[in-house]
Amino acid sequence: MSNFYDKFEATDTRRGAAYPGVTNVSGLRVGLLVGQQFDQTGKELVDRKGNKLAFTRELLLQETGNDLEVKGIRVVKYPPDFVTLNGQNSNNASNDYVFLRYADVLLMKAEALLRNNGAGAALTIVNQLRVKRGATPLLALTLDNMIDERGREFYWEGWRRQDLIRFGKFLEPTQLKPTDDKKYLLFPIPANAKAVNPNLTQNDGY
Repeated sequence: MSNFYDKFEATDTRRGAAYPGVTNVSGLRVGLLVGQQFDQTGKELVDRKGNKLAFTRELLLQETGNDLEVKGIRVVKYPPDFVTLNGQNSNNASNDYVFLRYADVLLMKAEALLRNNGAGAALTIVNQLRVKRGATPLLALTLDNMIDERGREFYWEGWRRQDLIRFGKFLEPTQLKPTDDKKYLLFPIPANAKAVNPNLTQNDGY
């Protein structure tokens, strides 16, 4: 996670945690949260044991010890917007689910242009979005920084797997994941689907 966090400039509002002005309507800080955490008044928060609530940059796949509450960078992109009933908070959230954003339309267009010898026009679109997010305009656009830009814009929105597959990067190792078997480019066909359709052949490797 920390290598993804480092893909953001400090002024990029999408990173959030290092940019105090980024809050939701309730005044909660949003984005990638790392380091000491504070409440809406600026007071330092503490964990359940009374120690400072300071999220670490690094996280292991299997953590042990007494400080699990602070291990790893946290994501708060769409905090629950709890509904108030009869003057009291309920457990029901009224958040809208994001299916498609205008930023996605822009970056889809930019990617299509980039892949069809329109890098100049694609760069203009990407930089319009980056400036709006407080990031420095790119000097050139490549497939590598295009996939990074999609990551910065759409993390926690369910697009990353398909983006990585499309850009040919899904099988590459990351901080917490070794190189994958290529079978994982496809999901297995469910057993119940095969049971009702004998013409289906299971994908390789499953």
